[in-house]
Amino acid sequence: MKNPMIDLIMSRRSIRQYSEEPVSEEMLKMIVECGIHAPTARNKQSWHFTVITDQKTIETVNEMTLAGMDRLGIKKEPGYHVFYHAPVVIFLSSAIEGFSEINCGCAIENVALAAKALGLGSVIVGQTRYMFHQANVVDVNRLLKIPEGYEHDCAICIGHPAGPGPDPKTIKEGVVDYIR
Repeated sequence: MKNPMIDLIMSRRSIRQYSEEPVSEEMLKMIVECGIHAPTARNKQSWHFTVITDQKTIETVNEMTLAGMDRLGIKKEPGYHVFYHAPVVIFLSSAIEGFSEINCGCAIENVALAAKALGLGSVIVGQTRYMFHQANVVDVNRLLKIPEGYEHDCAICIGHPAGPGPDPKTIKEGVVDYIR
């Protein structure tokens, strides 16, 4: 069965190398618009998007996250950059209430698919939660403009891929059962 949306979903890969080419404002607005159109439990839409293109801010958050990982004893490769030097990082935060992680998961997938549809690459990053093991929560929330009563959930890097994406991964078998 041939379908453009199915093809898009099946061909999306995590991109971890980006060119220096900036992402246009028009593309960024479209990507975020797709994110905020994701479904949410009881249609609460209780999320907040922080779009960062300022490389100094991205570096600051990278350093805070790496310091938090060090504090927790999490090993990483020398020179590891949490955001893979992407030109754009979008942070998702949500109101502290039920279903927030599911809601943000729906939104981040919409963002990833919109980026792919526009010819961009993306990778979803969860390590950003480690920055809170190093830095003051109030300082991080202020830096990332996270509203009061919200907490950071995840981030996604976006940019023009520096080369071809990775090959498809082998899909694990035995993960589906049908009850008919």
